[in-house]
Amino acid sequence: MYSEIWISRILLLITMVAVMLWIFAFISRRWSIVFWLETNTKRIIYISIWLILILSLGMILINTNFKMAEIFWSGLIWIIYAIRVIFPLLIIIDILSIRYKVPPRIIFIICTIYILLWLYQWIYTKTTPVTITNNKITESHKIVFISDLHVDAIHHRWYIQRIVHRIQKIQPDLVVIGGDLMNIAKSNYVDAFLPFNDLDIPVFATLGNHDHMWNANAVSKIFETTKIIPLRNESREINWIQIVGIDDKSYRSWKNLDEILQESNIQDNNKFTILISHQPQHLKKLDWFPIDLELAWHTHNGQFMPLSWIIHAFNDYAYWPYVHWEKTAFVSQGIGSRWAPIRMGTQSELVVISLKKEQK
Repeated sequence: MYSEIWISRILLLITMVAVMLWIFAFISRRWSIVFWLETNTKRIIYISIWLILILSLGMILINTNFKMAEIFWSGLIWIIYAIRVIFPLLIIIDILSIRYKVPPRIIFIICTIYILLWLYQWIYTKTTPVTITNNKITESHKIVFISDLHVDAIHHRWYIQRIVHRIQKIQPDLVVIGGDLMNIAKSNYVDAFLPFNDLDIPVFATLGNHDHMWNANAVSKIFETTKIIPLRNESREINWIQIVGIDDKSYRSWKNLDEILQESNIQDNNKFTILISHQPQHLKKLDWFPIDLELAWHTHNGQFMPLSWIIHAFNDYAYWPYVHWEKTAFVSQGIGSRWAPIRMGTQSELVVISLKKEQK
């Protein structure tokens, strides 16, 4: 079993490198035309290989404890991501160029506007209201659901402070934080979460796949220094609400969902029960458990095109509410982003869930 998994991972890595090489080669050739640079096939391949090597080296060096090195390499990775995200736009321009000649200056202006647009879609966080009605709900409650914070050397304390201020204005009854608190688990990111101590309401959090990358113990320090309450395969009760939090699949040591939920000690079938799962679980898998609402994230809704179009093929759910019998799932786009602040065709999101008693 393990050998098959490693073989599949190696094949996936080779495929990703090949695809990225082709994308960078296409972009290098296109930009050489835009800037009137002389290139040949050999030079384009060299440039593409160097871009992949720089990207890989940057992701390794981000793990260092030198803040300036982290910031420098983070910025460099952002630039390479920006180059890669331009790819679908250049294909569209090439298709249009078959019939209409697009001057290089216009191509440059279009690409610049395109980049500014995806920066805006990351910077501007929309508020998504969701209303859930159920006969188990005895009184109205408001929950703020945020996920995929991906704190790093640049998105640090100022970034969390801005989120906390937004939560304070909403005045919810409790906050649920989805996994991937940090982009890479590092001890020097822990202080970024201190603004959550300014909230005088319960704050719960589960863990995602990024929270044990590099230093798995770093995330534990967040729970030691802040009011954030961890939910790691366990349940907690707040008034008439039962909240169940489970670790991400990457923590599970090959246990299946049924085993994890049984360990979570779900107490009362008569209470409205919320399951917090980093990666979306299909509601059919929860048929035998008293789960009324599942909150999930992880997908980022693809984060940028064209991934936002194909992400549905790789997840039980990708984004928005889903209903199966009397169970509801809501998958968020997340408030943060992986590696770089890229949002194209998606948007950073803070979800406000209103729980209301079902009217008969």
